[in-house]
Amino acid sequence: MRIRQPLSCAALAALLVGVASAPAHADWDRSGSRDGDHDRWGDLRLEGDVGTLIGGMGIGWISGFAGGLYTEAGVRRDRLALYGEYDLLSVGQSPSSTATDASADPIRGYMQRLGADVRYSVARFGGRDVPVRGDIWVSAGAGGEVIQWYDGGRLHRRDLSLGLGAQATFRIGHEHPHYIGFHYALKAFIAHAPGQKNNDPTCAGPCDEPTPPVPYDTGIFFDFGIVFGK
Repeated sequence: MRIRQPLSCAALAALLVGVASAPAHADWDRSGSRDGDHDRWGDLRLEGDVGTLIGGMGIGWISGFAGGLYTEAGVRRDRLALYGEYDLLSVGQSPSSTATDASADPIRGYMQRLGADVRYSVARFGGRDVPVRGDIWVSAGAGGEVIQWYDGGRLHRRDLSLGLGAQATFRIGHEHPHYIGFHYALKAFIAHAPGQKNNDPTCAGPCDEPTPPVPYDTGIFFDFGIVFGK
């Protein structure tokens, strides 16, 4: 009798352990592995894009149409992306903005820019098991401009960039996926205006309160790009 009681307790304990572990084992089997519930969209991956910038830009007392090509490359992890950027843009006066002499050629040149950007998705749609994901993102960065005028002269300056965009990305494959998509955005460059002679308050147009001239130039662009990654 004394021998059977410990054996019965041991059998009961083994049964309870088996019952308690059965659901966890069943959950493991249903998922197949830890990767069965893994969100591939959150993995660290290489990402880049190529596209166009079309808009207008001010450079000191010169302003007008600006546009050209750019390329970016960097890394993305879920909502956050870090990029290096190269821009090649045509800048300067539009023909209609030349001086009083209508026959004068507009002052034009080209701008090369190197910069770095941080991009963060404030909203996302789809993803996980769906092979397409949408993102609405904001970006901020800094860079350096080199502007070469066709008739001679070169300008170097630093700038800040801000952006707001929407992106659709498609995933191809699962174990080793590739990504392709597109984005469209508004992007702004802000830089110190060169050649400003003084900061005396003035009225450049009709006004009731003179103020110093704005010391910054801006460029506003529509940005369209093709995205790829792996």
